[in-house]
Amino acid sequence: MGSNAAQPNLDRCSVGRERCVLRCQITHGLWGEVFDGVVRDLHGDGARLRLRSQSKMSGRIKIEIQPSGSQHVADVVWQRGDEVGVRLIATLDQTAERQIEALRLAGAQMRRSTLRPNVDEGY
Repeated sequence: MGSNAAQPNLDRCSVGRERCVLRCQITHGLWGEVFDGVVRDLHGDGARLRLRSQSKMSGRIKIEIQPSGSQHVADVVWQRGDEVGVRLIATLDQTAERQIEALRLAGAQMRRSTLRPNVDEGY
């Protein structure tokens, strides 16, 4: 009798994920349609985006991260509803390593600003 041992739940991305919440604009298609979105996870070679509208996309896209204005070229790997997984192909304005570090710093800065209590310390 054969055994159907459950395989461990393996993460498909090749590098560990870093959760973040960064606004972005996605340009897609022949006519350069622009969609608003949010970068939710970032890893060494890709990202998970959440679209603000249900839009079908595939192929190559351009992502502009706000407020830094950094631009990336990516290929759509998967899409489920309003979420899209992309593989980062190129960074248009900096080396990929410096840009990923800038995104991590922006995410850490956002987390610090939301964790700080809103207390008036007076003068």
